[in-house]
Amino acid sequence: MPSSATLDTPNTFEAAATAQPAETAETIDDIRRRFFPVRLPGAGSGVGRCVDEATFREAVGQIYASVFPDRDAYPYRPKSEELVTEYRSLHQERILMEDGDGKVMGWLKGRMADPDTFYLGTSGMLPEYRAQRVAALCYVKLLEYLQAVGYERVTSEHHPSNRTAMIFQLKHGFSIEGMSLDERWGPMVKMVRFFDEDRQAEFDRRFGFEQYPKVA
Repeated sequence: MPSSATLDTPNTFEAAATAQPAETAETIDDIRRRFFPVRLPGAGSGVGRCVDEATFREAVGQIYASVFPDRDAYPYRPKSEELVTEYRSLHQERILMEDGDGKVMGWLKGRMADPDTFYLGTSGMLPEYRAQRVAALCYVKLLEYLQAVGYERVTSEHHPSNRTAMIFQLKHGFSIEGMSLDERWGPMVKMVRFFDEDRQAEFDRRFGFEQYPKVA
């Protein structure tokens, strides 16, 4: 007679037949839908939404000169289609911020620099909307989303005279990491935001300095 350890009872067969399939891991699209679109304060209950490259280019192209009226563009040269295709295969995010009437107020755009790092490459907001803090809410939502996806850090670069952008990022937990020189953009200050406490602690250990003791 078989032992109870090897005996298949009717209940065993029933349990096997009704067992649920293993839960599949969330995709980036699944995670994105948990965070976007996001409702924005002011501006007639606007929205921040993720869009494709064509929609992003068309929308930003209509307001870019109003956001950056004095910025020169470097000459465009044709690119290898293979390189463009390779670049577009990377994880990218393009967010448009729109007011209640659907007018584009600003944007955020970035891409994967490596599996640990998301590079926030460009952002902008029309002057008339900058005091409404709509960018701040969308920015926080983007950071939460990127952490949920699995990134360890977010980086960005700014001209040293762009104090507004750097102060904004410092208030959102970024640190100054370094500086680069680029013929397209000039001198650029690199900033980084760590999602994990151990990464921030290691950054502070390597690059921090001991504070002077306070005088009683």
